[in-house]
Amino acid sequence: MRRFSLSVFTLVFSTLLLACDGLVMPSISSMEETSSMSSSSEPTSVSTSASTSEVPSSTQTGLSQDEQDAIFSNISISITYLTEDFVLPTFPNNPSFIQWSSEHATIEQGVLKFPTLTENTTIELIARFTFDNLTYEKSFPLLIKSQLHAPSVLNKGHLNINLGANRDETSILYESTLLASMDVHYDQHGTMVTVEDVGPLTIRTRGHSTRLMPKRSYRIRFDENTSLLGMKSAKNYILLANYIDHSQVRNALVHYTSHFLDSLYSIDYRFVDVSFNGVYQGNYLLTERVEFHRNRLNVPFLSQDPSFDAGFLVELDIPGVDVGGEGQIGVDYFRINDRPYVMKEPNLDSPGYDARHFQYIETYMRNVDSRLRARQDVSQLIDIDNWIDYFLLQELTKNVDVGWGSVYMVKAPGEPLRHMPLWDFDISMGLGNYFDSGPQGHWGWADQVKNDFFTLMMQYPTIKQAFKARLVTFESTILPHVLTWLTTNEQPLTDILEDNFEIWPLNVCEGLWCPIVQPLLEVDEYADHLDFIRDFLTTRLAWMKNNIV
Repeated sequence: MRRFSLSVFTLVFSTLLLACDGLVMPSISSMEETSSMSSSSEPTSVSTSASTSEVPSSTQTGLSQDEQDAIFSNISISITYLTEDFVLPTFPNNPSFIQWSSEHATIEQGVLKFPTLTENTTIELIARFTFDNLTYEKSFPLLIKSQLHAPSVLNKGHLNINLGANRDETSILYESTLLASMDVHYDQHGTMVTVEDVGPLTIRTRGHSTRLMPKRSYRIRFDENTSLLGMKSAKNYILLANYIDHSQVRNALVHYTSHFLDSLYSIDYRFVDVSFNGVYQGNYLLTERVEFHRNRLNVPFLSQDPSFDAGFLVELDIPGVDVGGEGQIGVDYFRINDRPYVMKEPNLDSPGYDARHFQYIETYMRNVDSRLRARQDVSQLIDIDNWIDYFLLQELTKNVDVGWGSVYMVKAPGEPLRHMPLWDFDISMGLGNYFDSGPQGHWGWADQVKNDFFTLMMQYPTIKQAFKARLVTFESTILPHVLTWLTTNEQPLTDILEDNFEIWPLNVCEGLWCPIVQPLLEVDEYADHLDFIRDFLTTRLAWMKNNIV
């Protein structure tokens, strides 16, 4: 005799499905739930992976297959694919009845966290419930759509930044911020939605030289942690104009490539159209800001550590960093061999900050420098594998800024010094008429001293050979992904950038400074820009492999 009668099940099942129309599903417009453009809170729990226990068959004591299907049918995953965090469905009167898990994704407090993947990937979600001491489960496949590729025209995001009445793009300044909000039109799980009046936020221009160009870059700061287009929630975002880079992909391509190098932190990004008060400004690369944040580059500031090894972000900056009141030596930055290193994290306003924190990181980096110059063992001070990966991408792309600025280093508490994240690659991969930008020749080290740490690192025979071995591995395992990215994205980029090139033409470069090499200024077809990058990378890698001795 069945110890669980159909009548009893009907009673319980009816209770579970009470107010079925109120089944908890993600809301497109909700600003309170964990979804795009929403404030985030610190996660408190993480689900465990799914078990492989069998679901009882209808011949066993327990629910029949029809009874199980009746329950699972009410929690089906109805979205086309995943593009941002997603509130998993459950029963409102008993939200803990269904337990969700996955071996391939993180679930926190019933929210499936959107992972940053290099390619579209289908994962399995497991829904499980226990009734009458028996456990039942069902697998739901779900496509995660990588956001590291250019979207189709129909799926591209659009930020309309509302500056207020009687204001336009020229109202945005570098010296001060402007209060604004934005309307966000984007692909939410396969459906284009618009969320209005996201904010409040402030905006200003950014960059040493790029802010002086006709198409300017911007820094956006929200009052609260906010997710845009599925990116991890934070206050700060950057809109890169990439005015000099007519391919519009050099920065994105480097960030994409960094995902294949586990030793590096990878900056997340999105291709997005931007308007100000409804006036189209062009296509931009929306990225994270380089900073410490629990949802991004997560390095805590341990202000109470008695050794003052508290967690630091340091930038090798432009030689004239102290010109124009940009900082005070001994407080904001220090110099090693006349090169300025700026302490970006912590800052003077960080709770618990002490001048001895600055002294600690300055002493640590001077010790790194002195040991490198003496060719002593540095394996306890620096992460050698990380340095190799970081400088490999700098050298492969022949990035002009490797010895000039935007070279970041992270010293996490109790850990060695690492170079990351990669930043500022718009003048790289053959672009730049004021230096030897061709695919041949050493750049960051050897006969030209561009980056002291890189130069000194490559004077260790064992490190140089490890660098070359890594380059050979890169050629066979990573470069194919990079070249495929260029091929796969060529048509989507051609389509989404058509409007951009209407106002920022391919063969035009204006403003106070235009370092585009002449052959690229004569290019009329967008595909030729991608071919130029493809040829540069393959030619340069071959040259490097044959000339590192």
